[in-house]
Amino acid sequence: MQGEIKTDRRSFLATAVTTASSALTMGLCATDARGQETAAQPHSAAVSPLSFESLYDTSILATTLKGEAADRLALRRLVDAWSHCADRRLAEQQSNLFVPDGSILNYEGDPNTHKPHSTITGRAAIRSALAVLNTFTVTLHLNGQSEVALQGDRAIGETYCLVHQFQEQSGQRKCQTLGIRYYDQFLRQENRWYFVERKLVIDWSDTRPSVP
Repeated sequence: MQGEIKTDRRSFLATAVTTASSALTMGLCATDARGQETAAQPHSAAVSPLSFESLYDTSILATTLKGEAADRLALRRLVDAWSHCADRRLAEQQSNLFVPDGSILNYEGDPNTHKPHSTITGRAAIRSALAVLNTFTVTLHLNGQSEVALQGDRAIGETYCLVHQFQEQSGQRKCQTLGIRYYDQFLRQENRWYFVERKLVIDWSDTRPSVP
């Protein structure tokens, strides 16, 4: 009986060693195969260096995303580009965010109950109107929640925004804070999104002395 038990143990150990050796050999072969496959692949093209100039690119081709995800990213970049250009006084770039005959409608109150107090149409007119920003020493546009709805090459959206505008008056610095909502109509042309119309709605404003 003891001899049979010893024989069974020897058989078990021999089988275990054989199985382990086979598994190790298979693993090494698979590793070598993956290494050869990797070596056979051509090296990827050099990645372009990061650039601040590309941060607000509104083209759907400026991302690895596809479909609706690419559109939504480009639309958000468009909304943020408006704020960036305003604070940096880039009037030409800002006006070029519109289609050539695009327009801005300015409201002081909800559009459902108020009429626009001014309408600006065309890139040249928009560029001229943006000169009002030069009356402030500094501005800060902070975009909040933003939502869009897409339908083919067109989209609509609403964006909340807080604007801080600083100005010197009689030797005293003052800060005007605006609570703004934008109602936007967008158009995609040649893979790039543009504003067709921006309704700039001032819901409230607050002006007070500011201490540097």
